[in-house]
Amino acid sequence: MGDDLKKNRLFTIAGIVVAVAAIGCTGYVLGKGTLPVGVVSHFGPAFLLEEAQTMYECAECHEAEAFHDCTTCHDDHGAVELLEVPFFNMVAFTGDVPNPGFIRLNDILPYREQPHTQLVVEEFLAEQGVKDFESVTFASNDGGYVTIAPADLNERALLLPYADGIRFASEDLHVSTWLKGITRIIVVGAEKPLTINGEATSIGRLLMGPTQAVTVQQTDVMFVSEEDGQTRTAKTAYRLEGAPVDIVVGPFETLLVTNASGETVEVPAADANNAILVAERGGVTLVLPDFGRGRWVEKVVEIEAR
Repeated sequence: MGDDLKKNRLFTIAGIVVAVAAIGCTGYVLGKGTLPVGVVSHFGPAFLLEEAQTMYECAECHEAEAFHDCTTCHDDHGAVELLEVPFFNMVAFTGDVPNPGFIRLNDILPYREQPHTQLVVEEFLAEQGVKDFESVTFASNDGGYVTIAPADLNERALLLPYADGIRFASEDLHVSTWLKGITRIIVVGAEKPLTINGEATSIGRLLMGPTQAVTVQQTDVMFVSEEDGQTRTAKTAYRLEGAPVDIVVGPFETLLVTNASGETVEVPAADANNAILVAERGGVTLVLPDFGRGRWVEKVVEIEAR
């Protein structure tokens, strides 16, 4: 029974190759073979043979009648057509990175010519200026987390289009790591440029621990309607997520916070209510939610509790 199945699969591969070649030759002879000839000239025999091998591998988990058609692959494996990707969605890119913030999906997976719509994770990190790092973590919109060390990343560790944005997959890692709907990427760098109570660490390491979201920069806004003359009001604000100072630093009456310029700022406990440390462009920022940005301490390199 097993030998017959192998033979059928081999016949299937051979049939695909022969069919492509036959259609291409026929199209060429008839002068109407733009598509087949274009496929062969564009992708090349090597790529088509590779695709045939992929179809052979898919036969390991799919029935013959549903063998590697578009629906089977896309529905069962979670991929989508590139046109369906919500390019204007954002992914948070944070931790020990040169430019933390939000990246549009279109910047992660821009429209690329055939044959692939994918991006190697290591190439993505390099494009974002990340060099030496200890780990990269992907977080999904349903609370999933996957952390991977550089030694376990290779050219088969990919970011791929997905209905909710992007997904991670690597044929060299367990399938449980193939996270879908990625909303956050956290990098832990090799260096530890931040010192807290005499211990070297980094914002990437802190963000891998407990985090807290706070509301900052609340502003009252109003609008007077020209139609009915009524004034309507609302509040605007931002939500920031970071490492809670009271957990990271421990009990304190005063914080001595030193920035990259060597300046030290004293922050009393009363002013540090719900304070967090966040990754921003230029370094680590001590966010004081009860005050405007002018009171926050930027480019923090050291914190000491008193």
